[in-house]
Amino acid sequence: MTVSVYRASAFVDLAHDIKQFGAMLKSQAERQYGKALVSHALAQRVCAERKTRAGLILFLLHFGRKLTGLAGAFTPTDDALMNAVCLRDAATLLKAEGITVDLEYRKRSLVFETPSKRVLVLAQHDGYALAALRRMHKALVTEGEFDQIQLFTYLDASGLAALTGPLYEPPRSSQPILPAELLVIALPLPKKIRVLTMPAGVL
Repeated sequence: MTVSVYRASAFVDLAHDIKQFGAMLKSQAERQYGKALVSHALAQRVCAERKTRAGLILFLLHFGRKLTGLAGAFTPTDDALMNAVCLRDAATLLKAEGITVDLEYRKRSLVFETPSKRVLVLAQHDGYALAALRRMHKALVTEGEFDQIQLFTYLDASGLAALTGPLYEPPRSSQPILPAELLVIALPLPKKIRVLTMPAGVL
C-alpha cells in the first residue's frame, strides 16, 4: 500500500482558494484539487468541514489561515459559510462570462462593471431584510456610487416572492424599487448534480 505524504506547501493553493471567499464546497474542492489532497488537508487541520443546508462546506483552521497570511483562529457560522458559497457561485457565473470581478472594494461582496453599469454584488443565502435593502439602495444607488445592486440567494420560489413582492410592488405608502436598480437573483442550492446558468438581467 502506498502512503502519500504531503508537505505544507501542497495545501497552499487550496487554502488560498478557500480564503478568497471564506468558504468552499467540499465537492468543488475535491473536483479541483483531488479527493486525496482534500482528505489530507482535513486530517492535517488545514481546514475543517461543516454540514449545512447547502452541503459540506470547507473553511480554514489555524494552520490553513497561517498558510494564507491570516492571524489567529476564526470559527464562522453556518449562515456565513452558506453566504460565502453563494457569493462564490455568483463570481463563478460572472467569470464564465468573461467579467472581471473585484473582491477587494467591499468586504463580503464583489464589484463588476460593464459598458453600461457598475454593480455591487451581495450574497445572502436566505434573503435580506427589506428595510436593510431599501437603506442600501438609497445610500449606494440613489446617491450614485453604483448603478445597480444584485443580491444572489438560495431562496426558493415562495421565499423569493416574499422578498421581491414588497420590494418591487410595495404598499401604496412606499416607493417601488426597480429591478434595474436592485435585482434579486435566486440560484439553486448546491447539489451533487447542479447546473449553474447565468440568470436574466445580471449583465
